[in-house]
Amino acid sequence: MLMRIGLALIALAASALPALAIEGRYKVEGQNPGQPQIYRGEAVIKKTGETYSVVWQIGSGRQIGTGILSGSVLSVVFQAANAPGSGGVASFEIADNKVTGGKWAVTGGQTAGTEKWTLESGI
Repeated sequence: MLMRIGLALIALAASALPALAIEGRYKVEGQNPGQPQIYRGEAVIKKTGETYSVVWQIGSGRQIGTGILSGSVLSVVFQAANAPGSGGVASFEIADNKVTGGKWAVTGGQTAGTEKWTLESGI
């Protein structure tokens, strides 16, 4: 009986934890694998049920993705908006309810690129 009460309290405490509010418009600075130059653009995150919609605009290129949040990590599968099947995976760190940056790789790639994110405005 005590064990059931303990498990119920743990479940209640976990459900009471506030959800991270990572939605917003971010400035993005990144580096392609093996390239010294930095690219710049923006990304928008919106919560879509249990997942997150992530859209990057880097120059004329647009990437669309779907992410899941686990603890302080946002994992995203993405692809070019105009070239289905040309995607990859990204993993971003969360601090203070904001995406701060992380790494990404294209499908079949052997090296990872990096991105630094700065929140411009919440949604």
